[in-house]
Amino acid sequence: PVHPHGHVSHYPGRYNQPKRAPRLDLSDLIRIFVSPTKAFASLYLTTNLERALALVVLFSILSASASTLFTLDMSDVLGYSAMDAFESSLQIFATWAVSMLAFLLFGLSAATIAKNFFGGRGERSSTITLVGYCFPAYVMLSIVFLLIFRVGFAGLDLTSIDDWTSSELNQSIIAGSILFVALLIGLIWLLVVASRAISVANDISVSEAALTAVLSSIVAAVIYVAVHMIVRLPLGLWL
Repeated sequence: PVHPHGHVSHYPGRYNQPKRAPRLDLSDLIRIFVSPTKAFASLYLTTNLERALALVVLFSILSASASTLFTLDMSDVLGYSAMDAFESSLQIFATWAVSMLAFLLFGLSAATIAKNFFGGRGERSSTITLVGYCFPAYVMLSIVFLLIFRVGFAGLDLTSIDDWTSSELNQSIIAGSILFVALLIGLIWLLVVASRAISVANDISVSEAALTAVLSSIVAAVIYVAVHMIVRLPLGLWL
């Protein structure tokens, strides 16, 4: 089978089927962790943008809340006072709004790149929808990273590294190594999951979708950093 842009379809028959009544099935979320291609192929027909965005908002609030609790709990390690921790919490929730913008830009960029570079379907709504279902995996990994940091650096003071004993230095090296490996594995796994979502939404190969995800991440990251810097400017500069 050939899709509208003249390329051989990677999911034959999938795009000719009528979409079903939207539903939110928790089994689909679980399946993403173990069989992402099948999960997204099913979700393409059984969900919609509204449910995906609701999922993203819900899990992003969970992520912001976890970050806030982490900041307060690790104030002694990070060298934060109670006021610093409170202000950091406010910044976390301000960052949440910018993160939502970055997510939408990622989805829009992925659909555009998939269509213009790889002859994909370029379905913006479907791309944002399926990428939205990757968000819970991203949040779960983020929480795992926070827990690793919490356990690994417990009892250390990151503001006085020069005063660390040899045992504290060894603890930080081991914790940092574990965290680095976890981050590397997590990022690779997220790329695998996101590339499957982009592949199904746009009917392109997984390798093309992986490259699309990387390029879209760069676009979203640049915009995220730029907007985040503007948001953090003093009010007078902002005006």
